[in-house]
Amino acid sequence: MIQTKHKSQTTVLKFLLLLTLLSFSRCKKDEVQTTPDLKKSELADLPPTLETITTVSSTSYRIENSLPSGYVKDGSRDYTSYIQAAINKYADVTFPAFPIMVNNTGIIIPSNRKVSFLTGGKIIQKPTSATNYNAIRIYKATNVTLNNPVVVGDRYKHLGSTGEWGQGITIYGSSNITINAPIVSNCWGDGIYLGATDKITNRNIIINNANCTYNRRNGISVTSVIGLILEAPYCAYSNGISPYAGIDIEPSYYTDEIQNVTINNARTEYNPGYGIQAGFRSLFGGPNKTIGLKIANHIDKSSKVALKVSATLTRQVGSETVTGPVTITNPFWRKNTLTPIQTNILVKTIKLTITNPTVQDINGINLSDASILSLFTYKTNINREANYSLTF
Repeated sequence: MIQTKHKSQTTVLKFLLLLTLLSFSRCKKDEVQTTPDLKKSELADLPPTLETITTVSSTSYRIENSLPSGYVKDGSRDYTSYIQAAINKYADVTFPAFPIMVNNTGIIIPSNRKVSFLTGGKIIQKPTSATNYNAIRIYKATNVTLNNPVVVGDRYKHLGSTGEWGQGITIYGSSNITINAPIVSNCWGDGIYLGATDKITNRNIIINNANCTYNRRNGISVTSVIGLILEAPYCAYSNGISPYAGIDIEPSYYTDEIQNVTINNARTEYNPGYGIQAGFRSLFGGPNKTIGLKIANHIDKSSKVALKVSATLTRQVGSETVTGPVTITNPFWRKNTLTPIQTNILVKTIKLTITNPTVQDINGINLSDASILSLFTYKTNINREANYSLTF
């Protein structure tokens, strides 16, 4: 009896101890953390790195061989026609290690081309009053690789004041395109733009280690694509004209597509609009549409809103639907001047899933899970009509 009683007391004590530990653990989890996650914080404060492609084939044609006699190396003369002639003729070309100016006709890249830039090489946009230009344009092309392209727009030397479509690199109605380590800055519109043309959407696009800064509208805009990987893009300081986003996923027409889009390890910061915005309003108005967007390990610092997702019904004409997942995994949103997240998803057929978010307030203090939940569901940060799930 004594032994039995002793065992019973021991069991009760163990049970009480377990309850105490569980309670303590829960309290610790719900406390505001003043020390941020070191791995995420350290990564967030590191300067962006560009994994440039440095090996250029010895058989690659050197574009300077097509430039006129006595060519300059300071980017002060327009050599657009000479560059275009070389790219039309040779399948593998390399830009020299000095800047070259192009006019608003831009450089068009045909199919089956490899275009590389040596360190120090860049395209400088000639100042123009044109509202729409593409410094580099991939148009209805297949099997194109760009290595280390550098484009500097005419934003601060632009000759007009209207328009918002002066782009650095554009991809229209093309497939099997890879762009490695592009650096695009100071464009009148977007740094990089992907769109359909003649109702032909882009397919199988890979952009690695993009660096898009100080562009007037967005760092990267995606309006139509089936199969896109944005790997480790850095998009910051987009300002001048709305929506001021680091990355903007926003179809223009119901004929556009946003399918199988993956954004990995994106870093956005100091965008007065959004770190990443995804808006699906314009997919309404025609047949039923299917979407797919995955965002993993997004880090945003000090943008007004880290992530915005919307699907309003202003363009719906009947009972057509837009269906599919928007999946956000392991984001780290910090010091956002308005809110880390904002949604206006008015259909249940779009499912927003957020997993393992880390959020800091404007002072850089990590919020507890309970505080994150309260913040995300405050007023319309995540609107009540949205079909969403949030797990920690």
